[in-house]
Amino acid sequence: MEWKITIEKFYPFPLKGKNANVLAYADVKVDNLILIRGIKLLQKPNGGIFLGFPSLQVREGEYVQVVEILDRNLREAIRKTLSEYWKERFK
Repeated sequence: MEWKITIEKFYPFPLKGKNANVLAYADVKVDNLILIRGIKLLQKPNGGIFLGFPSLQVREGEYVQVVEILDRNLREAIRKTLSEYWKERFK
């Protein structure tokens, strides 16, 4: 299935971490049906790029994802769209 992924807002936010670096935050619309705010675009030390979906802290040190993309193809489409956007404009 083809998904229409639209970047509504993109916030470059370079921040070094011990396990991964934050590259940016983004708000993404999927097929003009769902708007997901606050997706983190992260980079592993080996250069791999992955996503961190919005989460809430429920207890000290424990977080629960607010949004979880169950379809692997949709998750990959969002990752690819955001990583290509970042590479074209900020790398």
